[in-house]
Amino acid sequence: MSDELSRPALLDVTVDRGATSTTILLAGDLDPATAPTLAAAIDEVVADPTVDALVLDLAGLAFVDSSGLRAFVTAREALADRGTGLVLRNPSPNTRRLLDITGLGEIIAVE
Repeated sequence: MSDELSRPALLDVTVDRGATSTTILLAGDLDPATAPTLAAAIDEVVADPTVDALVLDLAGLAFVDSSGLRAFVTAREALADRGTGLVLRNPSPNTRRLLDITGLGEIIAVE
């Protein structure tokens, strides 16, 4: 087996907290192995009552599968419950296509 096939998928999550909004920058693969990392970061943001908006910056994502899309939906629902918005920023053409095909681009703001 090649090294590339045997190494674990990686996701770098960087949280940039502003005065009222938070941006989570993602780089790598968003899949079943890494989605819990994103979910944990989102949970921390949702728990902060001073955050009025959450931006997920997707520019660095190389891959997104259904577990990543589920993380986006879960984030949207948790934030909507407290009146906070979610924005998906800088999706790649492939990620944008997934958002369009699934209809998520109609319920989650995409920039």
